Formats: sequence, structure tokens, C-alpha cells
Amino acid sequence: MIEHLTSIADLKKRELNGWLEERLTDTSVIARNKVLAAAATSLLQQRRRFESVDQLMNSETGRINYKRVVENLHALKEFYKHYNIISIIDGANGEVVISTYPDIVGKTLSSFNGYIDILEKKEVAVKDIYTSELTGQNCMTYFCPVLMTDPFTLESIDVIIGVILLDVNVKNSIEPLIRNWPGMGKTGETLLVRREGDSILYLNGLRHKQDAALKFASPIKSAVDIPSVLSSGGKEGIEESKDYRNVHALSAYRHIPVLNWGLVAKQDLKEAFAPVEKLKNRVIVLISFCIIIVIAIGVSFANRITQPILQLAQGAKSIASGNLDHRISVVSQNEVGLLAGEFNQMAAKLKESYSNLEQKVEERTSQLLRAERLAAVGELAAEVAHEINNPLGGLRNFASMLENEPENISQTKKYATLMLEGLKRVEMIVKRLLTFSRPYTLHISENDVTAIVNSSLEFIEHRIEPGHVLIQKEFNDSLPPVFVDADHISQALINIMVNARESMPNGGRLTIKTDACKKHQECVTVWISDTGCGISDGIVDKIFEPFFTTKNKEGEKGLGMGLAISKRIIEDHHGEISVESKVGQGTTFGVCLPCRNVRANSRSPLLPQ
Repeated sequence: MIEHLTSIADLKKRELNGWLEERLTDTSVIARNKVLAAAATSLLQQRRRFESVDQLMNSETGRINYKRVVENLHALKEFYKHYNIISIIDGANGEVVISTYPDIVGKTLSSFNGYIDILEKKEVAVKDIYTSELTGQNCMTYFCPVLMTDPFTLESIDVIIGVILLDVNVKNSIEPLIRNWPGMGKTGETLLVRREGDSILYLNGLRHKQDAALKFASPIKSAVDIPSVLSSGGKEGIEESKDYRNVHALSAYRHIPVLNWGLVAKQDLKEAFAPVEKLKNRVIVLISFCIIIVIAIGVSFANRITQPILQLAQGAKSIASGNLDHRISVVSQNEVGLLAGEFNQMAAKLKESYSNLEQKVEERTSQLLRAERLAAVGELAAEVAHEINNPLGGLRNFASMLENEPENISQTKKYATLMLEGLKRVEMIVKRLLTFSRPYTLHISENDVTAIVNSSLEFIEHRIEPGHVLIQKEFNDSLPPVFVDADHISQALINIMVNARESMPNGGRLTIKTDACKKHQECVTVWISDTGCGISDGIVDKIFEPFFTTKNKEGEKGLGMGLAISKRIIEDHHGEISVESKVGQGTTFGVCLPCRNVRANSRSPLLPQ
């Protein structure tokens, strides 16, 4: 578009310069027309002898001479078609004596002295575009002198008797010459300007502003229409700037030296670069399309390369997860296809090896389970035998004594009493073992944990010597109810309390505390703390095992089943039992119980969320 506007500006400059030079040449030819000069001299001399042009026309010679001159003027106008009015004025007073436009005949030009002054220095001249005081039209006037010429000899002297005015209508001649050009679009136009003082005067009609010729001006120091300022000042070039509408435009400007005009060919930037924008958009679309095609081709090739690799990776994951039947489809015989075939062979061999291994593992596992069961049965049998062996030994001794002295009745009664106690001991051991091993039924209901604890304390309080062990209660009365079997939970708490009391043979303090569980939601914790001997770190993990005890006394106290039974009862309630102990400082058991009914298929609140 820059080259296009530059070419248009250069073309319009050449055309306008040529047109102005041609008009000066036409005027020079007319100025040298001796016949016209002689006829005009006679007419002007005749006019000065009459009061007015009308009186001149009333005389026969004047009328004949006037007709002859006006015919010559019309002939000139017909030949030189660019002039719309040709007139001759009297050099003495500026009166229009004769004209091709009869309406101005007899009128006087106020500025006629300017014409005379110029013609005294040059043969022909031109008056720049102005608004005619006679016709009111915007025009420019070429003019030349009528030298006093002898009608017979056609010889002239340097006396200006009149002036020939050749008026050019700007709207009908110059504007059509510069107005239109190829590719001007909806905003393109050509401006013709000249400087007048501190302003730029627009000489032609503007496309975007009506009736602007010779009426619209812009200050030279204004930031708008800089190309008009530069061109009227003799500069030429092309630049982006704001035009007279304050709209950004691309303007090519040239200088017309004949009349010191500026010529500007311009077009709005948006329209000027619309083809470039259109081409850019097409290029962007084309590039985007090419990129999409390249990406599609790349993705296709990538899929052809990566898909088999991904299948291999997926196959490896399946094999790792234990699916040894997974196989990869071989769709090509390239390196990846060969690798897939080798992978399938490896999977088949691995499955075969794994099948043999599973069989061996099952056999070995069965052997280990049998050995573990036998070991557990043996350990349990040893524990039971150890517990029962002591009372059975006593019974054997008592029976031998009775056999040796059957007549000793008092001794027989004594030994019979001791034998009954031994049998009760054996019976108790068997009952405890059955209680731990056989299933039982829980009767879950909503219960107050404080009531359960108080009931358990009542069972052991009568077994504590007054002032020997201090019982301290710290109950939280705002706790929600627990869903438990009250009797079984009471049994579990009694077992823990009994152990706590027995750990303080020299007295101490037994603290029972109830509070909301800090570890689990919807749970209540019962804390049972003593100030007894404590449990060492080496055996604290074994205290919940059946028959494990640290007591060596004879009788019920040494069975080692209490904590094992308590742990089973609490866990059957979906609860939790914990222990913290320090040797010489005491032991604290924590029993966590659920505050909502946890059925067999429900999630315990003690499980991780």
C-alpha cells in the first residue's frame, strides 16, 4: 500500500504540474494573438467614448466591433475547453467590457490594479484559487495584457490598455484531475492545500467534509494533517499520521512548485492495510493448518512408536500385579514387534514357573500351618498341664496319706477338705480356659459408662482393706452413652481393677477416670491408673497373652487369663485397650468404647477414617 500511495502521489503531481504548465502556455498563445489585441484595442477605445457598455452597444460601429470580439472570445473558449469564462477588462478602471459570461459585463473588479502590476513585470500570470467576486465560484484565473495595437498595421506598443482574464472553474477542472485514483476505496482522497499565514487552507472539496474548499483551514502548529503542512512547505514523503478528521491515515505528500501547493494522497490506515491484514490472516490460517497437519502427522508417528511401548509397559504392570495370562498383540515385525514376542514368551515361562512355585508354596505353607498348630497345641497343653499339675500333685499326696492311715478320721477329714480345694482349683482352670476359647453372645444396649464403672468398683471395694488403697474417681458426667454389653464390660473392668489392686501390696492409689476419647470420634475412654510396681518394657507386650502372669502364688491369682479375657471382650465390642507403664511408678490402662451401635457389617469409629 505504501508503494501504491507513493505512485498515486507522483502521478497526480505530474498530471497537475503538466496541466498548470499547459494553461500558462495557452495564455501565452492568446497574449500573442495580434488580431485579438487589435480588435480589443479598438473596442476599449470606443468604450471610453461612451458612458456605459449599453450606450456602446447602441452605436452601430460599437455593436459591430463588440460582436466581432465576443465571437473571437467564444472561439477561444471552444478551443481551450478548460476555461469556462473569458473576459476583457478595461485597464483604466477594471470594468468588464466584454465576456463570454454576459451577466458580469459592466461590473468592475476591485482588484484590477493587482493584475496591471503583475503584467508590467511578466507576459502572463495566474491568480491562485480564490472565490470570484463576480460569479461567486471558486476559480483560478490566468491573465495576459491587451497591449495597444494598431488595427491596420497590427503593431503594438508597451501600453496595457486592458487585461484578458481566463477563468478556470476548480470544481470542473482541477478537482476531477486529482479526485479519483485506482484503489482509493471508501476512505481514500486527494488534498490540495496552500499556506495562508499560520494556517493550511484546503483548496478542493473534501470527501469527508462538505463545502470545505477555501472555507476549511487547519493551524500549521496543530498535530493533525502533518503531511499537508510538510507538502505546502516544500517537503515530500510518506508517513502515518492523523488527518484533518483526527483519524489515523497513511499519507503520501508532494510539493507543487508552480503555485507552491501541497498535494496529499491519503487513505485510512485500517483500509490501507486491510489487504495486508487479510493476507496476514490467510497466512496465519495457512500456517495454523500446516501446524495442525504436522502435529497430526507427528502424533500419528508418535502413536505408532509409543503405543507398542505403552502396551509393553502395561503388560509389565499386569505381570507385576499377578496377571500372568496377559499377552501383547504383535502387529509388526520391527524391533518393537520382536520385543513384544520375546515379552510374551517370557510371560509364558514365568507363568509356568509361577504355577510350580505356587504348588510348592502351598505344600510348604500347609506344613508350616500344621507345625504352628501343633506348636500352639503343645504350648497350650504345656501351660494347662503346668497349671493343673500342681493341684493334681497335691491330690495324689493326700490320697496316698489316706491310703496309709485310713483309720485316722480327723486326718481324713482334713485331707478330704484339701482335696476338694484342689479339685475346685482344677475346675476353675478348666472354666477359665473354656471362657477364653469358646464363643459367647453379646447383648448390646445403650448404657451409662459411669454406672458400669461404679458397679465394677462395688465388686472389688469390699476386697480392699480400709485405708490400704485409696480409690479416686474422676468422672465426666456429660459423656454420651455407650453401646455395650454391660455385664461383659464390667467383667473386663473388674479384671483390670483386680490386677491394679494386687500390684499395690503395700498400699497406694487407684484412680478411675472417664472422658471423651482424644484419639477417636464417637468414643468414650475409661482410664484405670495405679501407683503400683509397674510393668517392665520387656514384658508389657505379653501381658494380654493367655496364661502369662508375673505371679508365683498358688491359686486363682496366678492363672494369667484375666487380661487376655478382658482384651477379647473389649475388642468384641469394637473397642480398644491400651497400656502405659513405668517400673516403680505405676500402670495406666485405657479402655476405649464406642458411643454408637457398631454392627457386624458396620465400620468401627476406632478404625482409621
